[in-house]
This record gives sequence, C-alpha cells and structure tokens, in this order.
Amino acid sequence: MENSKISSYQLFTLIVIFVIGTTVIFPLASDAKQAAWISILLGMFLGLPLLIIYGYLNRQYPYLLLTEYCKKILGKYIGTIIGILYILFFLYGASRDLRDIMELTPFF
Repeated sequence: MENSKISSYQLFTLIVIFVIGTTVIFPLASDAKQAAWISILLGMFLGLPLLIIYGYLNRQYPYLLLTEYCKKILGKYIGTIIGILYILFFLYGASRDLRDIMELTPFF
C-alpha cells in the first residue's frame, strides 16, 4: 500500500466542494425566504475558523491522520475518544447525505 498525503490546498478544496455540493442539493434556510443569503453567509463565516484550524493542523502534522494528531495533541485516551467521535461524525454525515440523495433521486 502506498502512503498518500494531501496538501492544505487539497484539504481546503475538498471541504469547500463538500459544503457547496450539499448546499446545492439541500434547501438551506428555506424558512428565511429572501433573507436566505444572510443565513448562508453567517454559516460560512462561523465555519471559516474551523476550516483555518484544520488547515493549520494539516500543515503542522503533514504525515499524520486527523485521528493520529488528535492523540498527539490531546494525549492517548482523550485523543482516541475525540478520534472515534470524528469518525462517527463523518460516517453519520456521509450516511445522511447518501440517504438524502436516495430520497431526492428517482432511480433508487
């Protein structure tokens, strides 16, 4: 198996494409009517610090996975718990997106 590494730019691109892809499919802020752009802009600015933190950590620990540098930063036990929570969070997000796409697509 080959070791692979993604750059900070690739991480940024993946996160942006994921966010844009899911917001195009799912009607965010539909209750806001004409003010929907405000809620989307607010969400973008609130999520930007998290994106900056992910990019910074990726540059600081370029050869470690997210779960590995959680252990390195937070210690063995707390880092393992946070790593498992991250894995569960991303699995939940992926399964929810898949379920939403299945409901919106008439092919399934």
